[in-house]
Amino acid sequence: MTFTALFSLTACQSNTDNEPDKLQIVTTIFPQYDFVRNIAGDNAEVTLLLTPGAESHAYEPTAADISRIQQADLFIYNGGTSEVWVEKILDSTGRNDKNSLCLFDYIAPVESQHEHHEHDEAGEHEHDEETDEHIFTSLRNSAQMLDVINERICEIDAENASLYKQNSDKYKSEIIALDEEFSKMTSEAKRNIVVLGDRFPFTYFAQDYNLDCHAAFSGCSHDTEASPAVVSELIETVQKNDIPIVFHIEFSDQKIAQKIADATGAEIELLHSCHNISKDDFENNVTYLQLMKNNYSILSEALN
Repeated sequence: MTFTALFSLTACQSNTDNEPDKLQIVTTIFPQYDFVRNIAGDNAEVTLLLTPGAESHAYEPTAADISRIQQADLFIYNGGTSEVWVEKILDSTGRNDKNSLCLFDYIAPVESQHEHHEHDEAGEHEHDEETDEHIFTSLRNSAQMLDVINERICEIDAENASLYKQNSDKYKSEIIALDEEFSKMTSEAKRNIVVLGDRFPFTYFAQDYNLDCHAAFSGCSHDTEASPAVVSELIETVQKNDIPIVFHIEFSDQKIAQKIADATGAEIELLHSCHNISKDDFENNVTYLQLMKNNYSILSEALN
């Protein structure tokens, strides 16, 4: 049995089931949920507010969610435009900084500036310049976030601090090792161009490995239909660079990726942003590290 299989997993569980001898930790999205369960293990009951399989950007807290946040020993959230609701709740509930942790505060923000193939009136490509909130797509950021979360949990439960540090260091070492593998693979790869027939939550990831990314939509746009010009340029990019794989992100309808694949003969594969996971993955105790290892395997094929 793997280490992660031993954890107490909770998704939107009622507080009536809480175990009084365990830390009650509430997280908004999957990466932080996974980090907490790896650090705290059986000492914490971890609640994931975002239902597995749900669209992360459309989440709205229920009254029960607000109650969980109020009663938690620690509430961890990502921050950014998708979680503007958090500050209102924290203001209304009077939670203090010790009991709430915004991970976005600890990561240097990056502007999303990849070429997304929209045109201005002069026919030039536009570039988006909005802050990307998907800090967890970077393994390097995730290593930093592990340290921050570990430090806060140790403050709350100092008696078990040595255990938490040991668990955190172990998981962090695996994340750093995978980052080094990504760096080696991408630096030695045949090409550095990545095509997504989808939205683009990978600014931090692309920056880490100097990837030239072309996507149908900027950031996590709510658009679902790409213009013929956008699809045409993505097809041309695939053909010109002999790209074998076109990516989509999790929970995508894959329509744009399929159009590109049909026109080029490229394969379609998932590049997972780790923002949320499917119900099956949740029930099977899939970890952030496993998702990123899958990304490594398929990206190595796409770049070679």
